[in-house]
Amino acid sequence: MNDTLLFRSLRALVLTACCVFVVAPLFVAVLTSLTPLTDISTSFAWLPKHLTLAAFTQIWSYIPFSTYFINSLIVTAFTVGIAVPIGVAASFAVSRYRFRGRRTFLTGVLSTQLFPGIFFFIPLYLIFIKLQSILGLQIVGSRIGLIIVYVSFALPLCIWVLSGYFAAIPRDIEQAGMIDGLSEVSSFVRLVLPSNIGAIIAVATFAVVLSWSEVLFASVMTTSQTETLAIALSDVVAQPTDVIHWNLIMAASIYASVPIVVAFSFVQRRFVQGLSMGAIKG
Repeated sequence: MNDTLLFRSLRALVLTACCVFVVAPLFVAVLTSLTPLTDISTSFAWLPKHLTLAAFTQIWSYIPFSTYFINSLIVTAFTVGIAVPIGVAASFAVSRYRFRGRRTFLTGVLSTQLFPGIFFFIPLYLIFIKLQSILGLQIVGSRIGLIIVYVSFALPLCIWVLSGYFAAIPRDIEQAGMIDGLSEVSSFVRLVLPSNIGAIIAVATFAVVLSWSEVLFASVMTTSQTETLAIALSDVVAQPTDVIHWNLIMAASIYASVPIVVAFSFVQRRFVQGLSMGAIKG
């Protein structure tokens, strides 16, 4: 009994420390965004004398924040809208059909996740420059180029993860649907997809986080008109002012985090379900 009590006490202590470690930065960020700049220019106070929401309104005029926000929404929506459907179709084909080069294809898809993004930076940049000269289209510095980059990063993981889910589903389900008069595509859409919504939401969440928070490619392959929200934070710091506007930086950070938090809160159950199913099937 003593051992059990000691174990519970240590567990509670460790969990409390982890919660403090996670919550403390969030608390500081919110508190800083609500504190006037004059009160935080010298030192940080855990109990500020004045609180204001001015930073949340000033950030929209301090930098072109609305432009960054819209750019992030467009890039994220197109990245998810392209990567997830293609990933679903490709993973189902890989899991259901046997063709020459199938294992090589899956190995190649997985190998792309073993290298950091900087490894692909110069090759992709040179490819885009060459395509611009051939097609006469603006790719570098446009949202289209950024969407292509993010899709190329999100698609391999979508294919790899979903192919394992689809491979674990017996083909008898589809064959039963085809006996009832459904086509192969209809059997897949109506019988297979509903049982794997959790997995699809999991990979979609990954694509959203990737395209919403990526900084390396967004900082180089965009212009002042196509920069994303992740770049807005650095623009706040880079403004030629005498002091760093910490309250504006924290307000911008909160604005950038809210869409992800809200979206994840709606799909949290499905997301955890998808991860749990993957762990069991794996």
